[in-house]
Amino acid sequence: MPRPSSAFIRPLRTPSRPFLTFLAAAGFTAALLLTPTADLDSAPLVGLLVTDRTTVPAIPADSATLEREVVNRYDHLPLAQIFRRRAEPEIANRVARAIVKEARQLQIPPSLLAGVLITENSRLEPETVSHKGAVGLMQVMRFHAGVFDCDSDDLLQVEANICHGARVFAGYLKRTKDVRSALLRYNGCVRGRATPSCRRYPTKVLREAANVRQQLLHYLPPRELKALSTGVTPTS
Repeated sequence: MPRPSSAFIRPLRTPSRPFLTFLAAAGFTAALLLTPTADLDSAPLVGLLVTDRTTVPAIPADSATLEREVVNRYDHLPLAQIFRRRAEPEIANRVARAIVKEARQLQIPPSLLAGVLITENSRLEPETVSHKGAVGLMQVMRFHAGVFDCDSDDLLQVEANICHGARVFAGYLKRTKDVRSALLRYNGCVRGRATPSCRRYPTKVLREAANVRQQLLHYLPPRELKALSTGVTPTS
């Protein structure tokens, strides 16, 4: 095979430094554009909705501490958005605000009170009355009305009902020192059977509470959530 003429052979030139710098910058920019970003890193709280497809990574730290961080930072707003799946925005907001208020005063996780409320009244209907006479959102018995230092004795009012219900549960919790036992008493399942599934009531409440807490943790940006769970201060 004949060798090509030297007239057609040109020596390869080493690319200039400015050209290489340009290529590197272009590649870095493309990588940034093509890399998906986390939804919560920079998204504002207002209008942020949690979806069923979103999952929280495994967190080795105490999740109760992370829940407190969310509530301390955003107050009742994340819980209100969670409740909007079940009720109109106005009711969802009032319920969330009342739960956070009572949780702070009673030193009980908001997710636990929310779990009780959802189990008792999943549609968040303030005027619901059971066939046993339990009233409102947290299904409070009428004989509890006026017993506690709540702003109103009207168990059909959102804030008053949650105030009474939260204090009834807190009283049982203080007495028994055990969440499951307190939940059984709240459900009237101590000596007899209030409902056919009476003994399963604590498990239902705790499942709902865990679900609420998991959703609350979505409101911490992933990088900060990881840092808080490991005790490392995030860097900018």
